[in-house]
Amino acid sequence: MQKFKILLITLFGFIYLTACEKKESTGPIKIAAIEPLSGPYAAVGKDIIDTVTYSASVINKNGGINGRMIEIVPMDNAMKAEKTTELLRKAIDDGIRFITQGGGSSHALNIIKQLEKYNSRNPGKEVLFLNNSAVTTSFTNEDCTFFHFRFDSNVDMKVAGLVSHMSKDNSVKKVYLFNQNYVYGQTFRKTATRMLEKNAPRIKIVGDELIQPFGKVQDFNPYITKIKLSGADTVLTGNWGPDAYRFVNALKDSGLKVKLFGIYISQPAGMAAMGKNLLFNDVVVVKEFNPTNSNAPSWYKEFEKGHIEATGWTPDADRMRFMFEMFKSAIEKSNSFEPKDIAYALEGMEGKSIDGGKVVMRADDHQIHFDMQALLLSEKQEQSILYRNQDFDMSYVNVGNIPMEDITLDTSCEMKRP
Repeated sequence: MQKFKILLITLFGFIYLTACEKKESTGPIKIAAIEPLSGPYAAVGKDIIDTVTYSASVINKNGGINGRMIEIVPMDNAMKAEKTTELLRKAIDDGIRFITQGGGSSHALNIIKQLEKYNSRNPGKEVLFLNNSAVTTSFTNEDCTFFHFRFDSNVDMKVAGLVSHMSKDNSVKKVYLFNQNYVYGQTFRKTATRMLEKNAPRIKIVGDELIQPFGKVQDFNPYITKIKLSGADTVLTGNWGPDAYRFVNALKDSGLKVKLFGIYISQPAGMAAMGKNLLFNDVVVVKEFNPTNSNAPSWYKEFEKGHIEATGWTPDADRMRFMFEMFKSAIEKSNSFEPKDIAYALEGMEGKSIDGGKVVMRADDHQIHFDMQALLLSEKQEQSILYRNQDFDMSYVNVGNIPMEDITLDTSCEMKRP
């Protein structure tokens, strides 16, 4: 009788585990999206979640991936490091094996380091990190890991594009570096200094400032006074979120005319706070595409139309679209939902860009590569920027193309593969 009970318990246990495995293999592919959804950077985090969710929904609308749908699980880290750690552990405990994040390089580094430990200790249960926007260069250099893939160009690549364009602009003679004092801003500053000296020696650096990051600075007037006294005609900045749009507004209020070159100055969330103040000074940013290109191919115009209908705003980044398309292709190529198999399939994979070029995931360091454009903010052209159903009557104008070859840089990554 005792043996029969043991046999029965074993049988029920086997049936339960089989049912769980079947549910996992046929249920949704859950991807935890860890972003700031509260606090001063909430608008940026919500915008990322919007585009991630919509991009995943397009995959689902077309049948999902091998019959399974993608489910985005938003998680609010409130821009706090300890919260990111807590949420990552929760995601893993909940059986989620894919993470995406982009708002804040310090948080991305936290995820990279935590997953490196977890994955090494849990073979067969690995978790894959799809980095959508965190751009500190070290993540695909000395901090590279097999289970991390970056779908945005890194700081060095972006700065290379900016400096390349600045070097051709004869009005740029004296530049002031203005960045946030954390790993990303420090990387931007270091790279900008090196590349200006090497590739644009005629441009003189007349000032260099690191500010307390993440919306803590309310009054930018002291910094604007320094910029004015330096004689700078240009400010080169990696600032994003409130640290960018408060600066732009303060420049307008002060009446100081300088050119602004940056990466995230014109983020959609900030446009609501800046409005036409963005046009007071020339603002040039680098992107993987022109969000207001009325001549984009029909397949992208359909994607754009759906994004506007779902979110109320013009997509500001294309990388989430090709991130999910390449994720889908990797699963189909490997015929597996296992993170390790997907990672191997992603290495060297090519995707498509809006402008007819290609995007390439370099196998050596898991860094995406694509052509970029230098874009100037202007009054409305054929198509304007929408945000939360508000029309800003502004457009992007292409003022320079930056081929992939010009921003393909060496890597120091020495990746250990499982």
